Amino acid sequence: MENRTNIRQRKRKKKKIKKSNSRVLLTGVLDMLIFLAITTPLVFFFGPYENTRKTVILTVLATRHAYLINDIIPQATLNKLLGIEENQGNEEVAQDMKKINVKYKVGNQVSAYDIHTQRFDAYVLEIKNPLKVKVAMTKYLQKVGQKTSEMAEDNNAVAAINGGSFVDKSSDGTLYAGTGSEPGGFVISEGKVVYPTSGASENTVENVIAFTKSGELIVGDHTMAQLKKMNVQEAMCFRKPNIIINGVRQIKNKSEDGLNPRTAVGQKEDGTVIFLVIDGRKITEPGASLYDVQEIMMNRGAINAGALDGGYSSTMYYKGDLLNSPNAWNGERSVATAFYVEQ
Repeated sequence: MENRTNIRQRKRKKKKIKKSNSRVLLTGVLDMLIFLAITTPLVFFFGPYENTRKTVILTVLATRHAYLINDIIPQATLNKLLGIEENQGNEEVAQDMKKINVKYKVGNQVSAYDIHTQRFDAYVLEIKNPLKVKVAMTKYLQKVGQKTSEMAEDNNAVAAINGGSFVDKSSDGTLYAGTGSEPGGFVISEGKVVYPTSGASENTVENVIAFTKSGELIVGDHTMAQLKKMNVQEAMCFRKPNIIINGVRQIKNKSEDGLNPRTAVGQKEDGTVIFLVIDGRKITEPGASLYDVQEIMMNRGAINAGALDGGYSSTMYYKGDLLNSPNAWNGERSVATAFYVEQ
């Protein structure tokens, strides 16, 4: 009888020990998780990992989810984390239009190239005749945008890339709807202002990607009045920073704008236009910084180059197919504008 009692007592003690050990283990795990939740952001934002920190912050700031950082970190602190000095980058470099001498003004020869790296896949189209580059705008203005491929097909285009900025809201006022129904800034097509449809301010400064009647690419800050004096035929707006001006690199920070899909336009000395689209936001291919865009453009011989809308919008169409793999959830995002190459 005593032996049975002792056995039962020993079993109860073992159960109590196991429960106690389980509680200790669970408590330890919870404490560790709480510790990591508190310290990881502190180590990330204020620890020694400067390059990683800059890249991650800049990547998020370049997306529609920039509020995740802007709403939490004061601008002064953010500038310090990113190494941005007050008034840095405010100088505007004037283009020397004499550096471009358009050689090809007939035909529509287009050449395609691929660039593959560990961080991204890039796709390049070179258009010999810059006079063939035109602006398309959604035909459903203020309702919904169009896919780049749709605008290309509507215009019987050989090639196309997505365009500039747009107001990202739906007709009921919902923000971040991804509709691409309304361009940002202004849009010029065939020498006419097609957006805004009325009441456009001719003296508002916008960062533009534009082509003159002679085929020269213009990048940088300009008003509509200035572009008219320069005889601009095609134009849309995006934002700074500029990529290359007068053959000089404008991007110094290798992490500029983080790692994201990219779209850009450049021009060689002989007038050849460079369309560039880079894929990203994939597990094995995070994307490219604006510095990467700059280096590709420099290697292709660009004298001037500017960025267009990247991220989910980045799309390249060529001869009836998409060359890249757009990152939008439905395959190809609706946008407000595009550059295309006419037949």
